[in-house]
Amino acid sequence: MARQARLFIPECPMVLELQGIAGQEVFKTREAFSLFHAQLPQSASEEDVAIHAYCLVPHGALLMISTPLAGQVGRFVQNLNRHFSPAVRQVQMVHSSSLWEPRFKSTVVQPGLLSLKACLFVEEFAARATGAPDLATYPWSSFAAHAGVVNEAWLVDLPIYWQLGNTPFERQSRYRQFSEQGLGQQDSAALSECLRKGWLWSDDAFCTQIQELANRPVRPRPRGRPTIKNQSTD
Repeated sequence: MARQARLFIPECPMVLELQGIAGQEVFKTREAFSLFHAQLPQSASEEDVAIHAYCLVPHGALLMISTPLAGQVGRFVQNLNRHFSPAVRQVQMVHSSSLWEPRFKSTVVQPGLLSLKACLFVEEFAARATGAPDLATYPWSSFAAHAGVVNEAWLVDLPIYWQLGNTPFERQSRYRQFSEQGLGQQDSAALSECLRKGWLWSDDAFCTQIQELANRPVRPRPRGRPTIKNQSTD
């Protein structure tokens, strides 16, 4: 059976998961992390992609992006790999011909509050994967920028992030407060499932509204035959 096309909705945020091949570590040294981190804004600029959030851990990366063109998603990932792979082989031992699993995972996220939750989901990857106790001091995540600890001018803040306050200080403070609440287990599990299967993460109303703009069904169809309504004989 033919593989289903990757879900895409123009300008809607997407979460991408890049995994090391066979679960192996991609980033074994600080230099490897630094090379990939430095390549992110370059590849984004070359491929017309906005990066909203990111988190790098030894065995992979989560990225939150948006772009107006479906083809740019794959090109962006290819661009990253094309520049990073040869460079990282100069700073660490690589035992396989490929660093990454051949197909990255992705999900489209409803703009608004859910996109802010998805942003935090990406940044909490450090805690989930490595047990990092303090996201603000983890060096390979966008959380520090959103919380006002560092400045990364190449990050493109989500519209909902801008609505957190009128000044950078207000936005950063309220995002820290938002992060302290944490992402609920239900939201985290739902987003993880959508990312694993490639479905839209949204509420039902947005799902119905946006379907006509998507390049394929945004959620799985109900199993079984469709219900046939009884025809009136009056």
